[in-house]
Amino acid sequence: MEGFNKIISFVLGLVVVIVFFAVVTKKIDLKNLGKTNKNTTATTKSVVSPTPVSSIKIDENPQVNINNSNSYKTIGKTTSPKSIPSTGLPTIFIPLLFSGVIGGSLLKKTGKKS
Repeated sequence: MEGFNKIISFVLGLVVVIVFFAVVTKKIDLKNLGKTNKNTTATTKSVVSPTPVSSIKIDENPQVNINNSNSYKTIGKTTSPKSIPSTGLPTIFIPLLFSGVIGGSLLKKTGKKS
């Protein structure tokens, strides 16, 4: 568990460093982050009142089908697992690697636009 905490700390630190460099190189503009664009125009939305489409009919005598095939009965049988599920570093590291590559490419594309 301690190794997992170190990995999370490393990844979060790496994200902070990437965001810091993006701000320093002015790829992300924090000054205009909360401001709205003055060239936008306001649009109005029309309100539509709901109308009923159909009514619901409830059956007074519903029939219940019970499947009693005992397919889950395991009395007297022992089974061993066929494979061990994958956990740990590969299940966390590979998605983080892909997200890092995608994030880097997005930052690179925004840098080319400027």
